[in-house]
Amino acid sequence: MNVVGMGKAGCAIAEALSKYPQYKTYKIDTDIEGKRCFNFPTCEHPEDYEASSPKMKTFFRGVKGNVVFIISGAAKIAGASLVVLEHLKHCDITILYIQPNCNTLEDVKVKMHNVCLGVLQEYARSGVFERLILIDNDAVDNIIGQVPIIGYYEKLNELIVWVFHMLNVLKNSEPVMGKINKTKETSRITTIGTVDFESGEEKMFFSLDKMREKGYFYLLTKEDLTSDGNLLKKITEQVKNLETEDARSSFAIYSSEYDQNFVFCMTHTPYIQRG
Repeated sequence: MNVVGMGKAGCAIAEALSKYPQYKTYKIDTDIEGKRCFNFPTCEHPEDYEASSPKMKTFFRGVKGNVVFIISGAAKIAGASLVVLEHLKHCDITILYIQPNCNTLEDVKVKMHNVCLGVLQEYARSGVFERLILIDNDAVDNIIGQVPIIGYYEKLNELIVWVFHMLNVLKNSEPVMGKINKTKETSRITTIGTVDFESGEEKMFFSLDKMREKGYFYLLTKEDLTSDGNLLKKITEQVKNLETEDARSSFAIYSSEYDQNFVFCMTHTPYIQRG
């Protein structure tokens, strides 16, 4: 899978994903250098980034198939997102959108974020993108709990990247039981998260309104899968308790080499979300 990170947040997550061999990463930002890095000209205003976007055909040469494009709308360089994505229109694009903490942003950056989020959602709904995955840094912060100031974003990104990667692995693995329902063509706006296997508490990375579909990925130890006769009943009851009135749910169970159990979740909606 090709990963394209744009802006500081996008590049940081792309860099974190590069530790896994399944991803080939590209980074786009101002004042950046290195392998598969594109040094974008610095502009004063967000709209200037779109107008002054350089040619990138050579940079993206050979990129095809699945692409994950990572961006935060609070970055000025996000103004060039659609121009950059135009170079990847032959690919199957998933957008990983990072929503910043708007309480700490100046008004102009909040407006930038709202515009970028709205435009990308409309493109996803129309089918230009395969999927738009929404991540709210505030939600991730609340899940982690106490996070020190130094290394703050690294800690948030660590959890985001791990859950995103594990879901990719499981979606491309054969379950020992169950099946995740194929999402409807219109349900292209998504978020991800985890479930505490013992308590059943769901912890999502974005508060998605009007969810219509939910998929639970149970990654369980071989010991529990072979010895716990009550395991399937626990899982089915847990999924039932997590169901909402308007959303259909499905689950799949996978065998793990880990020494503890994990549950990952994806939820989907066809409806535009407010930042």
